[in-house]
Amino acid sequence: MAEFVPTFLGSVMKAIACTPNKNFDNAAYERGVIEPARRIRRLQEELGDARPSPEQMREVMDLLLLIFETKMVDMDEREDRVKEILDRNKVHDVFPDLLPLRRPGR
Repeated sequence: MAEFVPTFLGSVMKAIACTPNKNFDNAAYERGVIEPARRIRRLQEELGDARPSPEQMREVMDLLLLIFETKMVDMDEREDRVKEILDRNKVHDVFPDLLPLRRPGR
């Protein structure tokens, strides 16, 4: 049996679901996690089995980073999750300057 490999958007949705939330401000969570995740889910439904364009991938990655920021995910975990998505989907060429992530105060 072949190993299942999630799509780019599936990988992003997995990262969203698997990262713990440390932000207990409900309004911020709605704006910074729920709404962006819904946007990604809608795009996933619109595309079906089609691969997102590079522009769509960049938009989704921006939304993912917003979600990580809102959930207060530590920088090392953010980088690990992003690297995993890029590696699994072989899309480093779409994001040549993304890693390492910019850290606050640097």
